[in-house]
Amino acid sequence: MSESIESMARKRANRKLAALGNYHYGLALVEIDDILESEGFNPLEPAIYCGADGHTHAQVGAKTWISLSWHKMESGRYEVVVYLS
Repeated sequence: MSESIESMARKRANRKLAALGNYHYGLALVEIDDILESEGFNPLEPAIYCGADGHTHAQVGAKTWISLSWHKMESGRYEVVVYLS
C-alpha cells in the first residue's frame, strides 16, 4: 500500500473507530479488528487484553500504529479510546 493510500485508509479507519463510541461492555476488540481489516490494516496482535486499566501501541500497517487504551468504570462498562497514527 503506497503512503498516500495508507494515509487515506488511516483517515477512513479513524472515522469508523470514532463512530464506535467510547463506552462498551467489553473492549470491542472484534469490532476494532473488523475496521482495521476492512481498510487493509493488520488486526490486533493476539494477546490477553485484561485489567481495569491498560494501554497498547502496535504497528498495524507499514507506517500506521494503533493506540488502544481502556479503563473499567465502576458500572462495569469500559471507556475505550482507540485511534490510528
